[in-house]
Amino acid sequence: MLDVVFVHGLGGDGDGTWRPKGSESWLCWLAEDIPSIAVWSLTYPAGSTKWTADGEGMALPERASNLIPTLNYYGIGSRKTLFVCHSLGGLVVKQILRQSAEMAMPDWAPIAESTVGVAFLATPHSGSDLATFTKIVAVARPTKTTLALTSHCPHLKELGDWYRQNAARLGIETASYAESRKVRRVFRTVMVVTVTSADPGIDGCITTSLDADHIDISKPTSRATDTYRGIETFIRRQLVRSISAGGEMAAAGGALTVPTPGGLDAGTAPTGDLIRKIRELQAMGDMNLLNPGEVSALKLGIVNHYYGVGNE
Repeated sequence: MLDVVFVHGLGGDGDGTWRPKGSESWLCWLAEDIPSIAVWSLTYPAGSTKWTADGEGMALPERASNLIPTLNYYGIGSRKTLFVCHSLGGLVVKQILRQSAEMAMPDWAPIAESTVGVAFLATPHSGSDLATFTKIVAVARPTKTTLALTSHCPHLKELGDWYRQNAARLGIETASYAESRKVRRVFRTVMVVTVTSADPGIDGCITTSLDADHIDISKPTSRATDTYRGIETFIRRQLVRSISAGGEMAAAGGALTVPTPGGLDAGTAPTGDLIRKIRELQAMGDMNLLNPGEVSALKLGIVNHYYGVGNE
């Protein structure tokens, strides 16, 4: 089993970021096409201005510390993990990996240790000119979250340096995609994240430009799109890596099994009674009361119902 965690960007959420208008989310397609994964959609406050966000927002280190316990709560890190990130979400994930790897917190460490892959969709590794523009125009009232995207931000450089130096050490494979079309903003069109900024600078990772703008790159409209094919291929490659690693351990005296999710087919929604039970247990804060089949049903349920990490 591989946990695939989708992380949205600035101004996004755990549903709309991945759902084309008038279509279902491609997270459902992945669950149908690759039965041996559990698909999660992480939601966190990411308002771009104080007009649309509650409060000041959080800087990247604060947001990572805020999200790691949520990931722990839902068991992320207990199996191999892969992150798919849009825009700011990629910076959030790099910060999560850094803090889980470096902080002396035993409960945090498994997140970095379990991560086998990160796929970046238009992530501004060296910042975005649009964020700089927002900072200059005072009326926009940018949040701390928006200011974290400012071009040539020293913290982004340091975070990028850390990821480049540690991804291979942690066994993390990287995929990167860039937008090639401008998006309209008020009275002008802008390239939100340039190909240069979208490049994480990882050996063996070639940033691929897609026929999409910054918004559409995370909303493939069919399985035939380059976004879907690229991410699906990347996920399958990490599954093979995970199974191969398990096979090596099995050869040393264990048996390798690829678990199936509690007898349910991928993409199958849990029953109403099970949904109510899960929500009641979540409210009580004791997910340990669920049996393995019910946990699997919960994971499959979030694909269709978006009972995802942080969505409650």
